[in-house]
Amino acid sequence: MGETDIVEIIREALSGGQTALSESEAKQFCASLGIPVCRGVMAADVAAAVTAAIKLGFPVVLKAIGKDLFHKTEVRGIALNLNGEEEVRQEGCRLLGIPESEALLVQEMVKGDRELVCGLVRDAQFGPCVMFGLGGVLTEVLQDVVFRVAPLTLWDAREMVKEIQHGKILEPFRGEVAVDLDVLSRVLVTLGEIGVKYQEVQSVDINPLKIQPDGQPVAVDALVTLGAGKPTVLGELKKTFRRNDLARFFEPESVAVIGASAMSGKAGYVVVKNILANGYAGKLYLVNPKGGEILGMSVHSSIANLPDGVEQAIIMTPAKDTVQVVRDCAVRGIKYVVLAAGGFSEVDKAGEELQEELVRTITETGVRAIGPNTSGHISTPHHYTSGFFPLDRIPQGNISYVTQTGNFATHTMRYITTGEYFGVARVIGLGNKIDIDESEVLEYYAEDKETKAIFMYLEDIRRPRRFLEVADEVTRLKPVFLLKGGNTREGSRAAVTHTAALASDERIMDGALIQAGVTRLYDYSHLFLVAKALAVMPLPRGSGVSFLAPSGAMLVVLTDMCYQRWGLEVPDLEEGTRRRLQEISPPYIRMRNPVDIWPSVLVHDIEYSYREAIEVLMRDINIDAIVPVLMLTDDVGVPPLDFLVELAKKYPEKLLYVTFSGEKKHMEAAKSFLEPKGVPTFPLIEEPFEVISILNRCRQVMARPR
Repeated sequence: MGETDIVEIIREALSGGQTALSESEAKQFCASLGIPVCRGVMAADVAAAVTAAIKLGFPVVLKAIGKDLFHKTEVRGIALNLNGEEEVRQEGCRLLGIPESEALLVQEMVKGDRELVCGLVRDAQFGPCVMFGLGGVLTEVLQDVVFRVAPLTLWDAREMVKEIQHGKILEPFRGEVAVDLDVLSRVLVTLGEIGVKYQEVQSVDINPLKIQPDGQPVAVDALVTLGAGKPTVLGELKKTFRRNDLARFFEPESVAVIGASAMSGKAGYVVVKNILANGYAGKLYLVNPKGGEILGMSVHSSIANLPDGVEQAIIMTPAKDTVQVVRDCAVRGIKYVVLAAGGFSEVDKAGEELQEELVRTITETGVRAIGPNTSGHISTPHHYTSGFFPLDRIPQGNISYVTQTGNFATHTMRYITTGEYFGVARVIGLGNKIDIDESEVLEYYAEDKETKAIFMYLEDIRRPRRFLEVADEVTRLKPVFLLKGGNTREGSRAAVTHTAALASDERIMDGALIQAGVTRLYDYSHLFLVAKALAVMPLPRGSGVSFLAPSGAMLVVLTDMCYQRWGLEVPDLEEGTRRRLQEISPPYIRMRNPVDIWPSVLVHDIEYSYREAIEVLMRDINIDAIVPVLMLTDDVGVPPLDFLVELAKKYPEKLLYVTFSGEKKHMEAAKSFLEPKGVPTFPLIEEPFEVISILNRCRQVMARPR
């Protein structure tokens, strides 16, 4: 069957009012595109079914077929393992008696105990998406499925196959050989191609995709639903990214604060104080109808009175005045505005209408905007911020953030500046993102020499396909992490296919991010715990960890969690490493990985034992990260910690994360000593392992092939 024949099948079905292809047509459609399907023959009556069964060879399967008969199992519309003509006659009569049954499909009885499911669905955000998972009658009960956004590469397909929870079913099973993963992967790639090429195909459901004893997959049931199609946009229309636009926000030479206030505590006062506290060296102008002076600076009474050449305006006026202020800025030649006010689409219908007017205004004037409802942005290399939460001086670093929440550039940033020892390069609060969005900022951060790693908190993605396109390029250069809010929804929509019924925002988002190389976060605290680790140390080279603890119970529990929860390995040590650990320990303890360090401490002391053990572990080829658990108490004593800093500098390619047990005052003192010197610390014992696990996932997706 050629391309013309495929299109004709779809066209005829739609013109005849069909919402789906018949099973026979669906299999013909799949087979013509290279998806292996089992042999079958349509029969109009029982006599024809018997003839077809004889030609196919017994045993056979008999199915009731009708244009509205989709889920045959639910109406007992399938008869399996029929071994003779009489069985075919009896079951054929029964199946034709089922309401909506119009004909019979006779097909070969495919051998094999393993059943998978795969399919295609069109997601409202991402367009065509491919599903793969555990199939058969329990598909929707077990829900062991994963998704990817079409089109897929073979690498994408292979990763999908690895991700299902019951992946062992793909290995040799009950005397049957392992599944042919090459063929299976090509099936998934083909489903993606269908989604991109045939817009009228709304969904495809292949369930089961049976695995034969020789490992070859074959579709024994297929459903293809149809509808009016529209082209899939693989890169949404967008304003052409111009680095200069974002540069004018992050590196402005002149700024006007519209709505500056002389009243301490007011947002219009705090933003001016923040700008001055961070040592902004550009030209700063303040605007307030009252004129006068604020923080020693003269105030202009109107936008019209501003001098020529002002690049950026921070607009602190109420929502109802924002549209006119933007127009006034445009008239004065100010093309970059930060819109702080809330009260737009996030509030009510009136706010939505006001936001629509604001969108029309920036479109008409050509002004670029951050917000509205933004908490501002930060650019420490330029000593600048538009934030209006009291922040004082913001420490400079190499971590950049993109957030869709007012709390990050406010009290979370305040925590980072006062409770952690890493700095930031750029931070932006997108707000309602009527103009500047996450995709554009991501492109800017990709080229930004000050940014080493990118962390994002988003509740929605404005242009999902564009975001994936940009992220796919950026993540080959820099680590990108995303905490996604707003993932749940109340149940699944009614759907004909398993694929559509099992699709969810969460599953599709997971697959899309893996595809684009973005590492997903699930805890809010990881936005700064992972950041502080990556700010001073590299990604791990592998998943091998070693840890030293003063407690055997800790070693046991952490080892279990490495394998069961974090996807990390606790590998055997090289023999030379093991011998050295044994040399510094009493003979009654057998040294291995993980390291029971306390017997050595009792013979020597804390500093000597930990230093010698960590150094030999640093040289071990099997170890990529080392986590010493330090017991710090008045009774036991607190050793000088310089040796940890020295070892971290001596072996910069290995991770050295420190965690603690004992008295909190000593933990806090150790943190304040170690972290400014480049050694990350974590107060909770699980945290360094969680971070290593996240960074290891990041390393893996960054290394994906094109």
